[in-house]
Amino acid sequence: MNKNKIMHTPNVRTLLSSAIAAAFAVAPPVFAQSDSSSATNSNLILEEIIVTAQKRTQDIQEVPVAVTALTQETLAVNKVVNVNDLSGLAPNTTVRPAVGGTNTPAFNMRGITSYGVVAGSDKQISIYLDGVYIGSPRGSIFSLPDIQQLEVLRGPQGTLFGRNATGGAISVRTRDPHGEFAIRQKVSSGSRDRLDYSTTVDTPEWNGFSAYLTYAHEERDGDIENLGAGAITDRTAIGLGTTTSPETLGAVDNESWFFSALYEPNDKFRVSYKYDYSTDNGTPRGNAIVTDLYPEGAGAGAPLISVLAAINADKLQNTKTTRPKAVNNAFSAVRDQTVEGHSLIAEYQFDSSLTLKNTLAYRKTELIQPADITGTSGWEVGFIGAFIPGPSGQPLDPDDRFCYACSQPYADGDQLSDEIQINYDSEIARVTAGLLYYESEDRSGSPVGSANTLFFAFFEDGAVPQSAQGISYNDAKSYAVYSQTEFHITNQIDLVGGLRYTKDEKSGDFVSGLVGSETTQSFDYSDDNVSYLIGVNYFLNDDIFIYAKNSTAFVSGGSVAGFDFAPEEANSYELGVKSNLMGGRIRSNLALFHVTYDNLQTSQGAQNVAGAENLGVLIVEGGELQAQGLELEVTGKISSSLTLGVTAGYQDVKYNEVTDLVFSTVGGDIFPNSSFEPTISPETSVNLSLGYKSQPLFADAFINAGVNVTWSDKQRLDSNPGRAANTPFGVAEFSPETTMVNARAALSSIPLGGSLTAEVAIWGRNLTDEDGLQFITNFGALVSGTFYEERSYGVDLTIDF
Repeated sequence: MNKNKIMHTPNVRTLLSSAIAAAFAVAPPVFAQSDSSSATNSNLILEEIIVTAQKRTQDIQEVPVAVTALTQETLAVNKVVNVNDLSGLAPNTTVRPAVGGTNTPAFNMRGITSYGVVAGSDKQISIYLDGVYIGSPRGSIFSLPDIQQLEVLRGPQGTLFGRNATGGAISVRTRDPHGEFAIRQKVSSGSRDRLDYSTTVDTPEWNGFSAYLTYAHEERDGDIENLGAGAITDRTAIGLGTTTSPETLGAVDNESWFFSALYEPNDKFRVSYKYDYSTDNGTPRGNAIVTDLYPEGAGAGAPLISVLAAINADKLQNTKTTRPKAVNNAFSAVRDQTVEGHSLIAEYQFDSSLTLKNTLAYRKTELIQPADITGTSGWEVGFIGAFIPGPSGQPLDPDDRFCYACSQPYADGDQLSDEIQINYDSEIARVTAGLLYYESEDRSGSPVGSANTLFFAFFEDGAVPQSAQGISYNDAKSYAVYSQTEFHITNQIDLVGGLRYTKDEKSGDFVSGLVGSETTQSFDYSDDNVSYLIGVNYFLNDDIFIYAKNSTAFVSGGSVAGFDFAPEEANSYELGVKSNLMGGRIRSNLALFHVTYDNLQTSQGAQNVAGAENLGVLIVEGGELQAQGLELEVTGKISSSLTLGVTAGYQDVKYNEVTDLVFSTVGGDIFPNSSFEPTISPETSVNLSLGYKSQPLFADAFINAGVNVTWSDKQRLDSNPGRAANTPFGVAEFSPETTMVNARAALSSIPLGGSLTAEVAIWGRNLTDEDGLQFITNFGALVSGTFYEERSYGVDLTIDF
């Protein structure tokens, strides 16, 4: 039943016509040349960008995929060290850390929001590291010091990249060894006692073998003071010792190792091995109440919440929608996360037309993260403790603590995958085909003897109460065979056809209840899927490439503790134009898309679903979502030293159908004028970048500078306007429009004598100090939120030997 009441009449004619004009038109006046200059000057031609968006190396202008390639310079200007730093750098792409301190990325791409935090569920936007699919969302955040390029692929990628890419895919590529002896030492110092340093050693090539090793460390204080610092939480009863609440929230403390080895004895054969290992001992982001509480009698637990709020009035540091200077998150503790991965890639080129490639990989991750997700864990029970028995059966002490909602996810998992791929290229056709095997084992949920999310919890003497646990054990196997072919009909026209068959098998147990009286629910899931792509590529001339395609993809179905959910399916139509103008001085790419997501998998708080109280969060079928829009990317050389980039995204997103279950979880049957609206989907976003590279100032030293400005329209945070209009939660209904500015300026290749060179750089992130809401969680009696990280700045020093 469709209970949606969305009014939707946007006028995009002006934006669309401007985008098409930008894709085809002559250059604007700023690019006009004097008679003495020539566009054939190599300094005025944009460098070629090579991507792997079709699982083979190709010029980005010849790939029928809406892909944004972020080069090393772009990554440096924006201080991108993991996928959480990507927000706004590609059209219609938003990234923000999910609530709970796990750093799990919450993506929104072309209208679809991807969390993947529920045990046994998958993601709508996949992450790949050097071609290896990363299954666990908890293992998808890691710091890599040697990223060579990061590619954002938008739209369903079901044929080549397989399941769990209905919205798109993120491909992270690290560099191979240089084959020459080199040492690089980098140190960065900045605000909030920031200290980052890394050391890289490259070996010379020897009989076809070369390698390098990098060690990196990042640390800085958080941007919000924790008034609950020093509070001890006793978790010994559940086997996890004690934790001490940190001084600041949002702190970073990471270490990583990265090793890469390459054996390439000849032009036909190569073997690459890569190993990454990282630890994360940072702290959760500051979480605060951002609305007034419900009036007495409205919402479960509201009367007692109101009494506790009155007792702790001095601890309500924030009831507004801007970043506070301090909050009391006494339950929050240092994160303990470890991510480790191995990949072995072997390639053999039989001749100029046929290549065989095998990618074998193993990854594992572990995570423990206690976090206050409401901003209430520093509250004392006060005089009402005399009326509430603690776990010992005695009344609580007035100094004992209370938390409306605190999380303590405890998870570990590993995965093994192997993919065989064949690339064939001839005058008749270009073929990419392969076989894939993937398996994973995952344990997620709560610690033994306690809940994953503690709702309305009282801590006697700071001890975590023993309660009903909820632990999911999931095993998954997936088999796939795929092929995509470009048939060369003429020199200008290719017909494209792709097909992928996937077989998924999942099984597992959900263990719940009190220790000693647990119950186990088992499940088995098996299903298959066929995804396809059909399209046409038209090379109008050497400079203009047009493509049109219809593609599908799916997110695997499954079961969470007996709550089954069907596969999510995406069906997309896309028209794209890629052009090189003015002899290669301007690159302009435009994509128009329309996509429908059916059997939408949506995460819902288990407290809203009968019989799911011990789950924390589960997956339910949400209905059908539709998104349409455009994406424009234009890059041009203003002069031999200046490069200007402009990207713009527009998306019109709406629900065609909303299931009764999901509608009821947002109070759709209670509040007048209710509907169910997409969240974290800004209608319009724009990114401007300006890069400057000077001629040598002295010796080989030159200035290399860049500034990046990202503007985003306001974003809906509360999915039900009716609820927002009829409760105090309306103040958190939207995240306001934001303008983020990142910049970096470096003096590079400074000679130090002999082979030594140096680079000195100054940089800043969020220079406008945006401080609005970034993420909210609605708990019925209150809404809590996290905020954009405060402005940061610093200095980098790099020495190359």
